[in-house]
Amino acid sequence: RRVLDALADRGADIRRLTPADGPADGADLDRDALADRIRRAAAEEPVHGVLSLLALDERAHPDHPAVPTGLLRTGVLVQALGDAGLDAPLWCATTGAVSTAASEPVGSAAQAQIWGLGRVVALEHPERWGGLLDLPATLDERAADRLAGVLGGHGDGHEDQLAIRTAGILARRIAHAESTPATGAPWRPRGTVLVTGGTGALGAHVARWLVDNGAEQVVLTSRRGPDAPGADQLTAELTEKGAQVTVVACDVTDRDAVAGLLTRIRDAHPHHPLTAVVHTAGAGQFAPLAETTPADVADVVAAKVAGAAHLDALLGDTELDAFVLFSSIAGVWGSG
Repeated sequence: RRVLDALADRGADIRRLTPADGPADGADLDRDALADRIRRAAAEEPVHGVLSLLALDERAHPDHPAVPTGLLRTGVLVQALGDAGLDAPLWCATTGAVSTAASEPVGSAAQAQIWGLGRVVALEHPERWGGLLDLPATLDERAADRLAGVLGGHGDGHEDQLAIRTAGILARRIAHAESTPATGAPWRPRGTVLVTGGTGALGAHVARWLVDNGAEQVVLTSRRGPDAPGADQLTAELTEKGAQVTVVACDVTDRDAVAGLLTRIRDAHPHHPLTAVVHTAGAGQFAPLAETTPADVADVVAAKVAGAAHLDALLGDTELDAFVLFSSIAGVWGSG
C-alpha cells in the first residue's frame, strides 16, 4: 500500500489489479482471464507503464508447492500482457532479492528467483520490458522519490536491473572477482560422495572428477536410476578407476524419497560416511516463455530449488566437506 500511495502522491494515475480470487482454486494463474482484466483496466487509454508487486507473495502455491506464488503469477502476467496487446514497460519489484554490499545478505531466496525470470523476459520480450527493481524494506520519502523517478523514465533508460538503497539507485554489473590467495589444502573428495542427477551429462562429468581426485565411493541418483541411458557404461567406467559405484532411482523433489536415500547411504556405508553432496539434478525447459505453463515452471523449480532445500534440511548438522549446488547461467544473463 505504501508503494501505491507514494506513486499517487507524486502524480501517477494508478489502475490497480489484484490477483483473481485466491490461489487455492487456480484462478490466479488463468492467463486468459488476466488478459481480459488488463484490457478492461486499460479501458483503451494509453498505459505508460506496469508495476508488478506480485513477487512479494512468497507463499508456496497450493497447486505447485515447490514454487513461490509470486513467481508463477509473474510469469502469467508477462504472458497476459502480450495477449492483451499491452507493450507498456513492465517493472517487477522485489525486496531483499539482491545484495548490494557484503554487509547486506540476500533476504529472500524466493524473490531472488524473479531476477532470474526477469532476465529471460528481457531477452524474449524487450518490447514490453522495463526492468527489475529491488526496494528497501522501508520506503521513506527519499526512496519513494527515487522509485517514482525510475518508473517515470527519469533515469538511464539502458539500466534494467536496479536497487534502491540509502546510497541512491544502484545498477547491477558483472565484474571480475578479485583474485585471493588460496589458504589451506585444496578440497580432495573422500569417503562417500552423493551426486544428484548423477547419470546425466553434467552429473557424469562431476562423478568422473570426483573419482579421479580421490572419492572412494560415489552414489549417483536420477529419476530413472540404473535404467537411465548410459548408467551401465558410467558405472563400469568409474568402477574400473577403482571406485565403488551405486546408482539409485530417487526423485529429489520428493522429500520422503530423499530422506530414505540418505538413510540408506548411512546404513550401507558405515565405514565410509557421506562427506560431500553435489546437487546437479535439474529439469530443462526449452519452450519460449509465451508457451510455458505454470506446471512447466514448477517442474524446473522443483528439481533444482526444492531438491536443494530438501537436501539442506535433511542433512541438518551433518558435517560435510562440501555441499555444492549447480545452477544455470541463464539466471544471470537470461536465455531466449
